[in-house]
Amino acid sequence: MILTLKHISKTFTHADETVPLFHEFGLSLAQGAAVVVMGPSGCGKTTLLRMILGLEPPDSGEVLFDDFSLYSCNDRERRRFRAETIGFSDQFARMLPQLTALENVLLPALGRKNRHDDYGRTLLREFGLDNRMDFFPHQLSGGELQRVALARALILSPKLLLLDEPSAALDADRSDAIFSLVQQLNVQKNVTVLLTTHNRRVLDFFPDMMHLLSHHEVERSDFSA
Repeated sequence: MILTLKHISKTFTHADETVPLFHEFGLSLAQGAAVVVMGPSGCGKTTLLRMILGLEPPDSGEVLFDDFSLYSCNDRERRRFRAETIGFSDQFARMLPQLTALENVLLPALGRKNRHDDYGRTLLREFGLDNRMDFFPHQLSGGELQRVALARALILSPKLLLLDEPSAALDADRSDAIFSLVQQLNVQKNVTVLLTTHNRRVLDFFPDMMHLLSHHEVERSDFSA
């Protein structure tokens, strides 16, 4: 699956002022690519992910998955496509407090015909959480919560993994552990990764970087994705 953003333009309004975020922005990622998006606060990193998720339409341009145009379909079709194709996790690793780690991982699979319990346990074991499956969120550390959130994002075997500041609340060692885990997922499961962060330690794991500038321009490292 190839993700392509074609001629994306996006503005937002703040205090009666129209502020441009993207103008004729383009990006192409082949299956299995991994790219880091960096830039100052307010440059559009989260908005970029939300557009790819189908949660925030661009003012103009297309978001394409192969030949499927994300914003040419209705909301129901877009939600179904997102659930089947994209995994997402952010810095907050939000969990339902009344559910265990395993139950939180299985939430995206509720109501589906195929049981995902075994795969959820397998993911948590792979992430070093075999002794934490029955723990509740308040019993888990920040790094453990991030790993649970990653497992939840992967429970439906997405082709694309979007991560928004996954190391923001973590120290250096725990950040490296998360980046290393995502790197393994990218290599071993051929999951495409698009990751936003301020943490330059990520470049030790993913050297392909795109820098969004506050004046609405883009700098790219030399990557072919």
